[in-house]
Amino acid sequence: MRNKLSAWNYIRNNKKTAGVLIIALAVSFMAIYTIYVLLATSIESFKPIMFEMPKKISYISLSGESMGINNREDYETSEAYAEAIDKRQNEIIEELKKHPGIENAYYIQIIQCVYSAVIGQWSYEVPLLTEDRIPEFLEHTGAKLIEGEMPKGDAEVLVDKTVMKNQNLSLGGWFMEGWFGETFKICGVIESDGMFCVGTPMGHTNSGEYIMVLNDETAADMTEILREQGITVTDKDKIVDAVNQEMQYQSDIKNTIESVLDVIFAVVLIFLAISVLVSYISFMRNRVNEYCLYASIGYARGDIYGMIIREMLIIFGIGIAVGLVFSMAIAGLVNVYLIEPKGLVSRLFYGDRIFGIVAVYIFIMGMLQLPVLMNIHDIKTIDAIED
Repeated sequence: MRNKLSAWNYIRNNKKTAGVLIIALAVSFMAIYTIYVLLATSIESFKPIMFEMPKKISYISLSGESMGINNREDYETSEAYAEAIDKRQNEIIEELKKHPGIENAYYIQIIQCVYSAVIGQWSYEVPLLTEDRIPEFLEHTGAKLIEGEMPKGDAEVLVDKTVMKNQNLSLGGWFMEGWFGETFKICGVIESDGMFCVGTPMGHTNSGEYIMVLNDETAADMTEILREQGITVTDKDKIVDAVNQEMQYQSDIKNTIESVLDVIFAVVLIFLAISVLVSYISFMRNRVNEYCLYASIGYARGDIYGMIIREMLIIFGIGIAVGLVFSMAIAGLVNVYLIEPKGLVSRLFYGDRIFGIVAVYIFIMGMLQLPVLMNIHDIKTIDAIED
């Protein structure tokens, strides 16, 4: 009885050829995974803004129609109309304060802060409060002053340390200078879970006016809370709360970015599959004489096929294992030197994406069965070598 053909013999005796295939598979795995980790930082980085912030702070901007003040013509002067709006807003604020889970609410000016990720950017609200209200805001949000000082005058801003990194800001510099010019000075740096920023107003230099609600997680659906007051929110109104932000995160951020990543992933893997197929077919063709020799000394085609498959499994298996190790190492370095310095958030391990890459490698091995079987079918005895 003949010994089983060893899959290790060729690999051991042809380390250079087998090593090139293994390295190519490992580097491809590493490149695909590292690109995904880098681009997927956008999905992770926006989470504090979209999920942590609305657990503590919500914003409401209602149209006159939603507040029951339908017609400007019903009022003799613009001042009378404005007084009616103010009165109704104050009534709404007082009702909000009575709701369980709401600590306080007041009408404020806001400016916008921009947070930039690898793919896309997001702007969010920065409340402009009087100096005496800022300590309450910091206490409610769990933010702590870690550098600089509290606002002591107009147009001074406390900026979260992550935003400082992300926008390359400096203490004493100007906040969102491209939008507001040299207006809002950064007087302090704070640390928070939700990238909170807060400042004092400068006249009417702002990007909007809202009712700001200091809420907890039990009172994070402002549309429902307003409905309890008899107010129906329409498309003319703007609500920034946990429900609204989660919907926007899913539709505008997560789904959009994942669609882009899937396209990139698919294109790269198509090129990888073609490259591996061409390389492996060439690899097998260079061994036709070896296969013919095995057939000449009595090994059946099934034995030779089994050896080829075992070789393939070893080469692909080592390539995947080495690629995974390299991927974790490179992803860690990318996180330390590229992602964290920009104030971004990253995950190193994406099990579903690793499984996806492995599944593609298995698919490639499946596609290789056709050329393998064709080579097996063409195997002849020693006469084929002489030809």
